[in-house]
Amino acid sequence: MFQTFYNSLMKNLIYILVGAGFLAIISSSASGFLTTETSNTLDDLYEETFYIDPEKIEVIDKSVVIMLSQQNKNNAEKKVNDCLNYYKKVYENLDITCNLVVKESVALNTFCVHKSGHYVKEETQEYSKIISYNNC
Repeated sequence: MFQTFYNSLMKNLIYILVGAGFLAIISSSASGFLTTETSNTLDDLYEETFYIDPEKIEVIDKSVVIMLSQQNKNNAEKKVNDCLNYYKKVYENLDITCNLVVKESVALNTFCVHKSGHYVKEETQEYSKIISYNNC
């Protein structure tokens, strides 16, 4: 009798472990899919509704200098690149410079230029370059 109970218990335990493993695989796949799809949707939304609120815009002769400001260096290159792409449509025939300023100390009002992007459009070609400053 004990042997029959033991065999039945082991059989049920194997079924439970196989079922739990199957559910874990499905759950892991589903959460990865949802995370990826949500992230892609938010990226598309960000690109479609992009607008940068600059600190300052200076138009000098045939160029525009846009100053962006933030508290840290997060996503700096993407923001400078987005700035160039956005403002080259706003100021079509001008050279664009986007500077991302990082505020090192709010109390002391100290800042530095962390990334700088330059966009130049000539008759047949466009040039973009992003420069990182290590002293920031």
